[in-house]
Amino acid sequence: MPEFVVTIDADSAPQIVLGQKLFGGTVTALKLEKRKLVSVAELVAKYGFSDETIRTKLAAINQGSNGKHMYDPDAADELLRKQQRRRGPKRIN
Repeated sequence: MPEFVVTIDADSAPQIVLGQKLFGGTVTALKLEKRKLVSVAELVAKYGFSDETIRTKLAAINQGSNGKHMYDPDAADELLRKQQRRRGPKRIN
């Protein structure tokens, strides 16, 4: 019997169970794929920060070597989304 692979990217788990009839077939296995690590270049393209800024902000979660900085995408997203607001009055030019 041929095997078909369906990939679903979602924030929460889909409501699929083993033995369920889906798309004209029966679900026989469910696997969760491990997420890949992202590089500094990918984070620069996504957030617009400099590579030096990203390396310093994410130094605690670096999973690569000092030459090749690799980060978990979920943890990096959480740390880089936290924007610190400037305090004090606005600058007058």
